[in-house]
Amino acid sequence: MSMNDNRNHTPAGQPVTQPLYNGQPVYTAPQNPAPVQNPTPVYTYPPQGGNGAPVYAQPVQQPVYSAPVQPPKWADPARLEQKELRRAASRLSFATMTSLPIQVLWTTLATLILTVCGVNFMGPNTIGDFPPTAYYLISSIASFLSIVLPFSFFLFFGKRKLSDTVLVEKNGVLNSVLLVFAGLAVSVLMNIPANLISQLLEGAGLNGDANTADLLAMTPVQALTMFVSVVLVAPVTEEFAFRSVTTAVMRRWGDWPAVIFSALIFGMAHYSIQSLPVVLMAGFVMALLYVRTRNIWVNIFVHMLNNLLATLPIALEGLVGADAANIASNLLTYIVYGLGLIALVVLLIRNFTGHKVFRTPMQRGVPVRGKALWMFVNPGFICYYVLFVVMCIVTLYS
Repeated sequence: MSMNDNRNHTPAGQPVTQPLYNGQPVYTAPQNPAPVQNPTPVYTYPPQGGNGAPVYAQPVQQPVYSAPVQPPKWADPARLEQKELRRAASRLSFATMTSLPIQVLWTTLATLILTVCGVNFMGPNTIGDFPPTAYYLISSIASFLSIVLPFSFFLFFGKRKLSDTVLVEKNGVLNSVLLVFAGLAVSVLMNIPANLISQLLEGAGLNGDANTADLLAMTPVQALTMFVSVVLVAPVTEEFAFRSVTTAVMRRWGDWPAVIFSALIFGMAHYSIQSLPVVLMAGFVMALLYVRTRNIWVNIFVHMLNNLLATLPIALEGLVGADAANIASNLLTYIVYGLGLIALVVLLIRNFTGHKVFRTPMQRGVPVRGKALWMFVNPGFICYYVLFVVMCIVTLYS
């Protein structure tokens, strides 16, 4: 053993109890340690689960508060709805206004065709330089070209379905008949202020004739063609345009705005101050019936009977005589008033006894601020109104 190797060197007089390493005692754990009665808990980090894996707490999600985002002006739903109302009213007004130039073009073309065919335009009994039969046939075609086509294009380019505009819902036969006679009586009643306006205009030296003043029927063929044009064709085409299309489209913004707008452009489409009270009230009544019954046939029958009452005395005057025509006109007027009054009473009784006349109430539609402003302050209606005023002035001084 070398002098420097003192791993087992023990000082003299000291018992060897621990092994030494470089002169220092080395402590070793006892082979069988005594159990500890109250062990001190040992904390570890991170905390361990039952299987020894560390357990980490889930982070708490803090609520994030952000300021409300305001949409741009062009994307504001209220502004978009106003724009849609303005666009629909303008396009419907333009569609109504185009009927006049189409009628002029068609009349000019028909004149050329009849001239080539050798038709005499110089006869004593003519309507607008046309023989009565030719005039009624041309008017029937003009009703389709000038009224049905523009509103059909409106539906096509607007991607609107015909089934959503021309409604034919069941309302009961008795209920429908009562509504037809009640609506007819109200429309005919407006002949009283119309006649008063005509008398005032004639007293002022202006033209006070209504739209039917130029009609005549001297033969049965002429009377038949007159009934076809005025009583059959005109009601169908006009109800399609002004009730089915106009009222149905405008109902998006409420039933009352649709009724008022439809009645107004329908009354203006006749371009006559003299007949404005009659056609305006008739348009109001028929539009109201359409939004409540949702059946276009009710409107068509009211329109047909109203035109029949206006043209039947003309046919009787040409075929029988003026006296018979006056008697028939007065008799029919009283009959219509009587049936209309009875119909109104029966409808009120049925309504109070539980038989509802109308199934649904008037709808409010999509709320839009300033509905009246956007319906009438738009390019289409302004142009249409100017045309109406000009045509009325021309009619008064013609």
